Amino acid sequence: MSRSMYSKPSGGFFSVPALLLSMLCLVTSLVAQQPPPVRRPLPKPASGSRGFEKYTGQDAKSRLIAVGATREVVSPRKPLAPLEGRAYSARPFFAWQPAFGSRTYHFTLYAGDPYVEPPAKIVFEKDVAATEFTYPADAPALEPGKLYSWRVTTPSAKGKEEGPPVTFRILAGTEAAELKQAIEQAKLTSPKSTADHLDLAIVFENYGIWYDALRLASDLAAEKPDEAEAQSYYDALLNKLDETPKP
Repeated sequence: MSRSMYSKPSGGFFSVPALLLSMLCLVTSLVAQQPPPVRRPLPKPASGSRGFEKYTGQDAKSRLIAVGATREVVSPRKPLAPLEGRAYSARPFFAWQPAFGSRTYHFTLYAGDPYVEPPAKIVFEKDVAATEFTYPADAPALEPGKLYSWRVTTPSAKGKEEGPPVTFRILAGTEAAELKQAIEQAKLTSPKSTADHLDLAIVFENYGIWYDALRLASDLAAEKPDEAEAQSYYDALLNKLDETPKP
C-alpha cells in the first residue's frame, strides 16, 4: 500500500500541511494574547471635565424649563443644547427637536438673554427646512464673550408656536487660548480620520464646549451610519443633557 502524502514520513519530519497548520495556530494564539489598543489620553482642563449643566448662573432658579433631549422622546422645537452653552467656532451649529407636521422652522438669534432683557434685539433670523442649522458666514459676526440666545418657531392656527430659548457665548480670552492649546497639544488642529474627529469632539466635550462637540458628533453619525462608535457617541452626548445638574 502506498503511503499517503499527508502522513508523517520517516525521519521525524512533519509534512508541509501539518507545519503550516502549526504555524497558523501559533500566530493566531499570539494575536489573541495581544491587549486591545489603548485610546490616547486627551486634554482636559485642570479642574476636570466641565460638563453641560442645564442650569447655571445667578438667574437659573427662576427658569422653569428643562432643555434637553434624547432621540427617543420628542419635545417639539426644543433646542438640543444646554440652557446656557458655549461655542468655540464663531459659526455655531444649532439643532432642535422636530415638530410634527412642520416643514419649515423659523430660527431667530437674539443679543442677550430674553429672560433678563426683554425684548431682546434680533441679530439674525432665517427660515430653515431642517432641524439643524450652521450659522452662515455672511450673517452678522458674533462677538466672542458676548451673550446670545436663540429659539425656533413654527406656524400654527394661532399664529406661531415658540420653542424655549437658550443662551450661549462664543469662547473668548484665556479660555479660548487654553482650548486652542489643548487642541494643538492633541495634534487635532486638522483632523483627518474618523478617530481624529471623534477625539476632537471629546476634547470639546471635556472643556464643556457643547455646540462644537455636537456638530462633530452629528456629522460623524450622519456620515458613518454603520460605525457603532460614532452612533453611540452621538447618543451619549445628547443624553448628557438629562444628567442631574451640579449644585
